[in-house]
Amino acid sequence: MDMKIGLGGRDVGTIRYNSLPAFYYVFRELGFQVHLDSKNQKVQLKSGLDGKQIWISADHDSGQEAFRKAKLERTVLEHIKNFLTSCGAEVLLNGEMGYAEKIDLHLKLALYEIPSINEPILELTYNFSQDDKKWVEHFQHECRLAGTKFCVNEATANGNSSIMKIHIMYPEIMEDLFWNKFGENHAMIITTGILSRLIGSSTLSIFSLVPLELFQIHEASAEKNKVNDAAEKQKQEKFLETKREEAEVYFDYHLFLDDNEDIKIKIFGNLHIKNSGTEILRNPVICIRSTPLESIKITGQILPPNVTQTLGVMNNDGAKGWKFMNDNWIEEAEEKGETWICPIQPLNIMPGEIESLSNLQISVIKPDEKNIRVEAFVYFNEQGLEFHANNKISLMLSQKKKQ
Repeated sequence: MDMKIGLGGRDVGTIRYNSLPAFYYVFRELGFQVHLDSKNQKVQLKSGLDGKQIWISADHDSGQEAFRKAKLERTVLEHIKNFLTSCGAEVLLNGEMGYAEKIDLHLKLALYEIPSINEPILELTYNFSQDDKKWVEHFQHECRLAGTKFCVNEATANGNSSIMKIHIMYPEIMEDLFWNKFGENHAMIITTGILSRLIGSSTLSIFSLVPLELFQIHEASAEKNKVNDAAEKQKQEKFLETKREEAEVYFDYHLFLDDNEDIKIKIFGNLHIKNSGTEILRNPVICIRSTPLESIKITGQILPPNVTQTLGVMNNDGAKGWKFMNDNWIEEAEEKGETWICPIQPLNIMPGEIESLSNLQISVIKPDEKNIRVEAFVYFNEQGLEFHANNKISLMLSQKKKQ
């Protein structure tokens, strides 16, 4: 006799009746809630977070409203809700009605943009009384990996000992760059920290949070397997059809004018490369082209090819950053109006990620020219791809009339 296996209101497979005790024991150890329904010959599995109620909201008592970013705060909270719901928990966002009096965890979040800081900071305050603080160590570890400074405060436990306050401070940044630069990482850190807190010290329990299909439960019907195989093949073919190698390239910049004596014009900015496709983009090569020739000079955090190993920023894999691609980059810029730049080390841009040529400095060396245009092109030579920047830097200058 076979026993059906149910998960989330649907049948996902079968097992032999003789294997039932072993199946029950293993999945209980993996953190699942296992219920035996002998009448319907079914074993019902539920996530280890099934029945847990989590309330997430903005921290309205945090102060510093001048730096508060309510819209981005809401975006982070919504992603945390989606992440936790997919793990089997019941999640209530802000003032949603119908939540029970008994809440397993209440997350209060505040998000600030602080112009005076250079790196993001995550500050955790909690009032839990239990001794096991491995979940706090998890926050600390994940923040370190993400390049985020971590601060923790333990408040005195009161009648409601289930409150976790998280305040995130991050450097000033364009709003449309926030999610890829800071938001997604911090939503992930907070979600996994909550999972660590609720699951506890049992490391095997984390298996109950992932789809059961990963365990490849035996299907009784060979015909059903054929149908599933065909559906999976169709899904893979559809996926291959939707593969995209795409990128968005754009400048953000500021113009600086100094006309105390002879007019001096300088442009400070960044060139961003966003992988907007589904495939990894490898080793970008940047060409910055000026019209007319010899009208600009490009500097910034770009190294000559022969000094990258001595002056580049070092990490475990060696020097990193950007360098001029050719030894004769000065002559090349003067003769062709082109400056070629590439990464010091091999660079992969994952789907959804943004890599930036930061702190780009462009000096206008011929302010007597009436029209100056600066364009950017990015090439991925290994993949045969070329992308033109969505915007360009364009200056229209008029000469002062002589007195």
